[in-house]
Amino acid sequence: MKKENPEDNKIRRRVVSSNKKNNSSSNDNTSFDKNNLKLPSERQREKNQRKSKSPSQGSPTRKSTKSTNTSSKTRAVNTSQNESSSVKSLLGSRKNNDNKKNTKTPSKAAKRKLRSKRKKKIIGTFIALLIITFASGLGFVFASLKDVKPVNEALLDKLTHQTTTIKYANGETMSTAPTLYKKSPVPLSDISPYLRKAIVSIEDERFYSHGGVDYWGLGRSIVKTLLGRTQGGSTITMQVSKVLLTSSDQTFSRKIKDIYYALEMSKTISKDKILEIYLNNYFVGKGLVGAESGAMGYFDKHSKDLTLGEAAMLAGVTRNPSKYAPYITARITGNETKNDLDHKLLYFQASDGLQAANKVEKDMIEKLYEWDLVDDDTYKQLKSGDLVFRKAINNPDAKARQEIVLAKMKELNVISDKEYVAALKENINIRFPDSSEKIANSVESLIEYDVIDALMEQGKTEEEARNMYYNGGLIINTTIDPKIQQSIEEEYEKNSNFPNHTITSSGLSQPQSASVIIDYRTGNIKGLIGGRNIKARKTLNRAITPYQPGSAIKPLSVYAAAIDTQKVTQSTLISDVRGGYRFSENRADNPETTTQGYGSMSIRHGLALSSNTIAYKVGELLGPTYDDAIDVMMDYLRNFGLTTILDFKEENKAGLQRSDRHFNSLVLGGLTKGVTPLQMAAAFGTLANGGVYVEPEIFTTITTYNGEMIIKNTPQTHKVVDPEVAYVLTDMLKAVVTEGIGKNASLYSGIPVAGKTGSTNSYLDTWFVGYTPYYVGSTYIGDDAGTKNEDGTIMKRRAIEGGGSMSAAKLWGKIMNKVHQNLEYKNFVKPDKVYMTTINPIDGGRSSYGVLAAFIEGTSPDRYSYYVQPTRRSTTQGTTGQTGTGSGTGTGTGTGTGTGTGTGTGSRGSGSYGQGYNTQQNYNTQRNYNQGTYNQGAGN
Repeated sequence: MKKENPEDNKIRRRVVSSNKKNNSSSNDNTSFDKNNLKLPSERQREKNQRKSKSPSQGSPTRKSTKSTNTSSKTRAVNTSQNESSSVKSLLGSRKNNDNKKNTKTPSKAAKRKLRSKRKKKIIGTFIALLIITFASGLGFVFASLKDVKPVNEALLDKLTHQTTTIKYANGETMSTAPTLYKKSPVPLSDISPYLRKAIVSIEDERFYSHGGVDYWGLGRSIVKTLLGRTQGGSTITMQVSKVLLTSSDQTFSRKIKDIYYALEMSKTISKDKILEIYLNNYFVGKGLVGAESGAMGYFDKHSKDLTLGEAAMLAGVTRNPSKYAPYITARITGNETKNDLDHKLLYFQASDGLQAANKVEKDMIEKLYEWDLVDDDTYKQLKSGDLVFRKAINNPDAKARQEIVLAKMKELNVISDKEYVAALKENINIRFPDSSEKIANSVESLIEYDVIDALMEQGKTEEEARNMYYNGGLIINTTIDPKIQQSIEEEYEKNSNFPNHTITSSGLSQPQSASVIIDYRTGNIKGLIGGRNIKARKTLNRAITPYQPGSAIKPLSVYAAAIDTQKVTQSTLISDVRGGYRFSENRADNPETTTQGYGSMSIRHGLALSSNTIAYKVGELLGPTYDDAIDVMMDYLRNFGLTTILDFKEENKAGLQRSDRHFNSLVLGGLTKGVTPLQMAAAFGTLANGGVYVEPEIFTTITTYNGEMIIKNTPQTHKVVDPEVAYVLTDMLKAVVTEGIGKNASLYSGIPVAGKTGSTNSYLDTWFVGYTPYYVGSTYIGDDAGTKNEDGTIMKRRAIEGGGSMSAAKLWGKIMNKVHQNLEYKNFVKPDKVYMTTINPIDGGRSSYGVLAAFIEGTSPDRYSYYVQPTRRSTTQGTTGQTGTGSGTGTGTGTGTGTGTGTGTGSRGSGSYGQGYNTQQNYNTQRNYNQGTYNQGAGN
């Protein structure tokens, strides 16, 4: 191993002579040379000797030695003779060097001259920078003002009275934003003088003396900002610009525009008018805008009636609306009197993130109802947990800010000492006004919710987002088709569409219902309704409220997964006999069969008849264990967009009594929370859309009043299953309508329908979810939970007559018949990797008769049909709620005729069909039959 030399670690410094450049004996950077000390005579002799040498004499070594000796002798002899001249020469050289050093030392004058040059250079550089900065700033100013518009009183009045407009998909106006939080512009004479004085005192004390821009205040603001302290420098006029003409963006460009507009306003608009515009547009907090809106929203009085204390509190809000709003919310303690809560209650959707009601608050709900502080609809939502309530109490921060405003007013001699003291002692009473809003439909409620949510996703606070929605003059372009929306609303106005219709003591219709129609290719919601006879604006929107889906979930959780993993084909034969399950959990559960339960059938037929036992047994094929099969079903449901599925492997986790990790939840639809009609429509739309899920949306764009884009809505998409799998599921779901229990959903035009019925125990909840080559729709019907009788007792939920196959499917069909009335016939598009073959629909075997069924390439029926069709001479079928007659005839080896009649109270009747027997089509047993034409009678 090599040892390190200690000397190698020393820092080597190169010594350079200070007069190196002026040394006459050396013009390079060579090191010390001993020849520099030789006398000139000696150097000349050596030079002569070198010239006189002969190349042939002696060896170089000997010659060199001789020459060296001679030189030594010469030096010894001549030293005494030339010593004085040598010393003189050396001394002379040193003197010259010293003189050269002295000539390089600058004089004081030279130093002053050098400093002067440096100073001029610095000043020149600074001036150049100033010029560059000024030019850049000037360019920035011009760039900031390139898109300014002329400003006048008429424009400001128009912007003050602007409203947010909601438009249909075709551009027609649907409605304007709700009025509860809408600003209500009033003339300056109708605004309290106290409020006018308070605003000027605290916001812009030199308002009546400056020309729109307070340069002294602006400069002070800049200095304090540079020192790290925030200080507002905007005048009231500049704030009018910020609210109506520019934006709240914290940029220099916006500030420059505000200054420009303030100067322009001051040229043509009076000070009182500018103050009026400001007072009608400033944000007062809690979604309230303007003096009148703030006075009504906080104190239930008009602006002209405000006291000094109330006015100072409203003026103080401008500093920070979130912090200084006159009230804050608090939970109920249970000790409140009626007066403590009268006109002081606030209601929030359960989805707003507030904690659910505790025991004290749940008990207080009954008192609120007894004191007549809540209506029946609000009471029902509070009891069900859909709404959460809080009380309003005075905000201590607002009181502290009010005192600052009052002190400023006294300092400026705007109020007297006596008024100041009285205002400090004044009791501020928060009181909300009675709501006078028009009833909004479910579409408008959902639009409001989604737009505010979208604005918050862009970084707005909830207050800012609500203010923009209510008062921002936005143009909201929705996806709603007015004709489709009208088709839904017309059917919901007919009480006959809802079995056992009744009106409760609160005036609410039961059973309740919701329907959604979506263009599944784009995710655009084309029509939506969230309830019947809605009585209040902020009410339960059942289109986005979860309910147990019942058997409507089977295609999503069981059959889509089974077809996708190729565990089965639609011809696979499964026993519908109760029992015989693989997993012990299911043997313990042992669900009842919904079919005859004495044989086997294809899963196509099992789905068409909504067999519970077959769905259980197909679900057991999805995994080797109970939990594995559960995991598969949950994964598919989440991919279909059902976000309300609860997956807690520990049953009591998070305070829940149970999770959805059960076959009876995932196969039969008994979910803990349920799913919404909107979610179900989007999920089935995935199958219609070739296996691609598209997130539903209710608006496409949000723009400002002058067309500037704020939000462009782009729905999220993801693939759930392959197109081939989706088509096979579509083919199976068509059988539900053509061969199964969903016949009431068929369309007059013959346009194909694929869908599924659903109902829960005792038919308390009923569904039909289906789709056509055009749209997907979801319909739910069921009594609301917690509805009260006149005596105050809770009304029991009633069974819906006929379940999903009769009530929900029939209503779905009536709506969709209107929607598809003028649409041309179209079929579902079959993917290339799918082929059709004839199977017996009962047992799923290959057959020369029966139905064409879809199969993915590489799969096929695994046997031939064994089913024997019993000989029938005639059939008769009458459907409750229908009247009509029909007949059918056939010819062949066997003949048959049939007639059928049905009576009822329905608006449409249909007859039964007759069957004959045809020698051209044979069962395996060689029995021949001929099927006659299906004839449908019409009735009223």
